[in-house]
Amino acid sequence: MTRLYQTFTMHVMWDDIKRILDAYELSDEMDQGEVTALEGAQSAVIVPLFLAAEELGILIIERSDHVKLHRGQMGFPGGMMEDRDDGDLLRTAIRETEEELGILSDQINILGRLKTRKTYSTGITVTPFVGSIPFPYTFSPDPLEVKSMHTASLVQLLETVQRKDNQFKLPPPVYSIDERPVWGLTAGIFTELAQVLGPVL
Repeated sequence: MTRLYQTFTMHVMWDDIKRILDAYELSDEMDQGEVTALEGAQSAVIVPLFLAAEELGILIIERSDHVKLHRGQMGFPGGMMEDRDDGDLLRTAIRETEEELGILSDQINILGRLKTRKTYSTGITVTPFVGSIPFPYTFSPDPLEVKSMHTASLVQLLETVQRKDNQFKLPPPVYSIDERPVWGLTAGIFTELAQVLGPVL
């Protein structure tokens, strides 16, 4: 496959995904309003997608044991909104992802947004933004926040879904990446993403 064809394929894929996510957001007025209407602590994450060997891939991190919340859990890069974000959740997501993964902010191409959710344990609202990233990439993860990084194709990760009586004994749905459980809010975000992107998977 020539480099020109690879570049063309990537642009077509990202354009298709952006169109799907744009339509999804525009058709969900309740979700649009939640971003500013929700009270309490707010956070945002990037759901990092990449194209490798003509397959759509996803990157998930394992949080370190040094962070305050969700220690050792699998999740997407991101974090709490700070004053310097000026109330902009997208700025929060990009800033935190840059800090955690060591990826330059201009290397993150935002494709759209998924529904804002609230964590069960802390009540913090989480707004997920879907973005494409270059891959392979020389990441420099912050060891104070990130214990490890894991990648998989979306289709492969989707096939690992476990419902009741799963091996990890966690509330379903539970996915598995490198023998680590992806569950809770992160699993909910991934499930929604897979449903929305069904036409291109």
